[in-house]
Amino acid sequence: MNATLSVLLLSVPGLPLLLAFPALRSRLSRPCYLALLPAVILLVVPAAFSIEVPWLLFGTGLGIDGASRWLLAMSVVLWAVAASLLHAPAGQAVDNRLTVFFLLTMAAHLGAILATDVVGFFVTSSLLGYGFYGLLVAGGDAAARRAGRVYLGFMIVADLILFEALLIAAANTGDLDFEAVRHAMAQSPASGWYVSMVLAGFALKAGIWPLHFWLPLTFRSVRPAVALLLGGVPVAIALLGMVRWLPLGEITFPDLGVGIQWLGLAAAIYGTVVGLVQSHPRALLAYAGVVVTSLFIMLLGSGLEESLTGYAIQGAAHLFILYLGITLAALVAGSMLAEKVTARSALLVTGRRMGALLLVLSPMMILFLFWISAGGDPQLADSWMVAVWSWTVCTTLLALRWLYLLRPGQQQEISSPAPMIPPGDLWSILERWFSRGSRWIMSMGLQVLPRWRASVLAVASCLLQVRVWQKALDAGERSLQSWSLAVTLLLLLGIAIALLST
Repeated sequence: MNATLSVLLLSVPGLPLLLAFPALRSRLSRPCYLALLPAVILLVVPAAFSIEVPWLLFGTGLGIDGASRWLLAMSVVLWAVAASLLHAPAGQAVDNRLTVFFLLTMAAHLGAILATDVVGFFVTSSLLGYGFYGLLVAGGDAAARRAGRVYLGFMIVADLILFEALLIAAANTGDLDFEAVRHAMAQSPASGWYVSMVLAGFALKAGIWPLHFWLPLTFRSVRPAVALLLGGVPVAIALLGMVRWLPLGEITFPDLGVGIQWLGLAAAIYGTVVGLVQSHPRALLAYAGVVVTSLFIMLLGSGLEESLTGYAIQGAAHLFILYLGITLAALVAGSMLAEKVTARSALLVTGRRMGALLLVLSPMMILFLFWISAGGDPQLADSWMVAVWSWTVCTTLLALRWLYLLRPGQQQEISSPAPMIPPGDLWSILERWFSRGSRWIMSMGLQVLPRWRASVLAVASCLLQVRVWQKALDAGERSLQSWSLAVTLLLLLGIAIALLST
């Protein structure tokens, strides 16, 4: 029985990885659905178990428990729906490259959920990032390729930072299991560097404000199947990485925690203001994600400030990530239906209102889950009440704006091409600065510096052509050729050396 469960656990990320090779899936009609079969079987098995794989990645492990089971169930549903959108209306499959990246990203996503150690999570999350980049750019237009380039740049920087955090953890403990790493880093003098690197690396991967630039670009420019996965795959796994890597509840950084809470508040205000000026519902959803994840960041800062909140985050973070993935996927689905279905029906209107209600209630539900995980402490309820109402106001405004953009009168605006960068985002401002800076550097390199070089060479040429200098050099050379002068200079040099040596 244990051997069967071990094979099943390895097959969850292993089968999609194998089917990513075209030669292995060439005779299969629906490989994307078949790749999810081990995960579906694993969900049916009620037992919680784990395995150690010493021959894989210098030793790693896979396991499933109650928390990861819920995330795995959400992932199976998301990937199954996304697989149904990979096919064209005529029933023909999309190009082979897209299927390869789809299966690679699926394997990495499922592997990250089941990973029980830091090395396994780092490798699978890195593979997820580069596989998702392939999903962004495969068969896409110029806007999708541009979004992919920005996303890829952020992923490279994030992986470099997280690799440094992994090296710090490996230097402090030989056991890289999540529990062992958290305990070792809580006692390490390098815990401050480790926590900072983990926060920065996963913030880049999750699109946390102000490192969110790739998120608005991808939400609007990618195909529907990829947009459906944005909240539940790259964003959710990055938030999960924060919870699994950080020693929450075992160590406190009060100053850092307070700073992160202020950052979360600023992100909520920014996401609400910029989201309200969007003219496309899917572009608005990127800022809805910024607002909801800002609440997670605020709670994370509270967990770094107080141990009790840190333990609560460890217990309830999986439910938060589950709720986030479901909410964003529902809102993306509603936006996609608004683009394709112009007829007004009671079912569509009800579905849109349910998606908006999920967004409105997200702060209440998330904080309620954390409060239950903390044991129902009345003090936490009082301190979080302001956050509940503040974030509920933000999500309510965004939900109302989203419903307004989905009205029948807005169909022409929805179907019209949106700008490559949603209006009001910081990336457009930074891009203009980068463009001006690059133009100035190019002008310096191509125009100013060649003129300076030509002027210097002209002056040097004029100096060399002056005959006075040439005559003086010739006279000096003839003088040095005289034996009497050479012997005198040699004697003076010897006297100077003797005087200096005494």
